[in-house]
Amino acid sequence: NLRKINKLTSDVETLQEEKDVLDGKLACLLKSSKDLEDIIEGQRSKNVKERVGYNVVHPPAANLYHSPKKDLSWTGLPEFADDT
Repeated sequence: NLRKINKLTSDVETLQEEKDVLDGKLACLLKSSKDLEDIIEGQRSKNVKERVGYNVVHPPAANLYHSPKKDLSWTGLPEFADDT
């Protein structure tokens, strides 16, 4: 009887170790599945934005803005005085 109990105890320990390994693999699969869902959802969002004409508008490059009024204050004429 003692031998049978020891054998069953050993079998239970082996099964517990195998269960722990399988639980770890299942956790990895679930995380991978979630990651894939996130990637697919990101692609869907990107495609929807492209279909409705949503595009990123980048700001203009620096130093492209020019004053509409030339600085002619050096002429001394009142109409060209710098009024800023």
